[in-house]
Amino acid sequence: MAVTVRWLLGRRDLGLGLRAGASATDVPITFVITTELADPTPWLTGGEMLLTTGIGIPSGDEGCRDYVRRLTDRGVSALGFGVGVSRASAPSALVDAADEFGLALVDVPLPTPFVAVARTVIDEIARRANAAQAAAGRAQQRMTRAAVAGGPSATLRELAVGSGGAALLLDRGGRVVQTHPADLDPAVAREVGEQARAHGAASAAGPVRAPSTDPSARRTIVTQPIRVGDRGHGHLGVVLPHEPSATDHVLIGHANSLLALDFERPLRLRLAQWRMNAAALRLVLSAGGDLDEAAQLVGEAADPAGVRALMIRGGDPDAVVSAVRAALHDAGRPVFVSEAGTASGVIALLGGDDGPAFADALVAGIAPGERGRLQLGLGAPHAPHAVAEAVAAAELAARAARPGGGTVDAAALVGRTLFTEPGTREALARLDRALLEPLRAHDGLAEALRAYLENHGQWEGTAAALGVHRHTARARVARAEELLGVDLRSARVRAELLLALLLGDE
Repeated sequence: MAVTVRWLLGRRDLGLGLRAGASATDVPITFVITTELADPTPWLTGGEMLLTTGIGIPSGDEGCRDYVRRLTDRGVSALGFGVGVSRASAPSALVDAADEFGLALVDVPLPTPFVAVARTVIDEIARRANAAQAAAGRAQQRMTRAAVAGGPSATLRELAVGSGGAALLLDRGGRVVQTHPADLDPAVAREVGEQARAHGAASAAGPVRAPSTDPSARRTIVTQPIRVGDRGHGHLGVVLPHEPSATDHVLIGHANSLLALDFERPLRLRLAQWRMNAAALRLVLSAGGDLDEAAQLVGEAADPAGVRALMIRGGDPDAVVSAVRAALHDAGRPVFVSEAGTASGVIALLGGDDGPAFADALVAGIAPGERGRLQLGLGAPHAPHAVAEAVAAAELAARAARPGGGTVDAAALVGRTLFTEPGTREALARLDRALLEPLRAHDGLAEALRAYLENHGQWEGTAAALGVHRHTARARVARAEELLGVDLRSARVRAELLLALLLGDE
């Protein structure tokens, strides 16, 4: 906290009294200076508390008003008026002007030397700076210990606690990978990403534009690139509930260094970490997510939107694991990749915001011939603790993928899920061979039956889909019903026939 007029008024030994400008008592004071100049502003930088006996203050209402206006324009924090030296009290015009322009005007009684006020403020500023430096040192130690034991997520947690704000890790493209706390406003997280992308190679600070529940809050975003030499590893972002202080900058810089060291770990250590991550993933899947410590580690793969699983079937599992691990590392993402065990394939955990294009990019480094054998399925976003469910969704999507045909998103499986089950496909294929083959020998009958079924037996829709008159559509459907020997009034018959027809078009 800064030294303010409110704090100074609380020092009873000084005997100060607030005369005007009550709305400005929380403005920080950075220095105290005594002056009797009519216009001291050329020698000021802002943040000062001016002490005066009033000798140099211009006379008259306009003179006082102009004096105060110049001080506030320069950013002066407060004005202390020595009572009983040249004047018995501050001029009423000065009091009115201080209220008008929002400048704290303080009466300094005759027994209180100006130097006592200055020394009190400067000593308190120094005391707080020393306390902040000591606190920063302790926070740095905690952050270092946390980084060694818990990696980037622990570093972010300690940075958020030490700065009193929120800490974010972003990849090279400015996409949020991890946050602490996890419930950071998505609109604010997007602003952090925008600032990181706009200042890709430099540190930056800017205000938060998203509305806050606290109208008086002046939140600030600080972003820094995480770099070692010419290698970039993403960005560090911090959302502060105040203007960044020197202590904040020290903590942010220390966190940045720890993250850079983590990204630059030797290959031997990275491989060991990846193997441990894979083991934790297998434990969570085999135990149904009940192992707390393993589940907590695996949860680091999630971004603010949750976690998605990518299932990769086909190809050489060792080659796929190696390629996907390297691609995730190059993208600045947590690496959780493992063979799928009983399910034939490889599992990789992605962030909830990742889509099929990102999944495709993870296998781009595999040889084309080998890549043409792969089936990729991407599950829907799940909560970090629901990794097993995310993997099950990805496996279902992978079954529906064509080898070499790109990633299938689970969201695209609506209306196709049954076709991913081998048993269901075989049953419908038998139905197709037993019933529909005779129908396919007649031009237009299979198409007419499908149009009829897809339009729920509505003749206008059927005719429109076929591009024929409704009487023609009726005749074709009636002929199909006759050849098949079925009753299309039965809902079960209609359902089975439609599924068989759809499978035939797969």
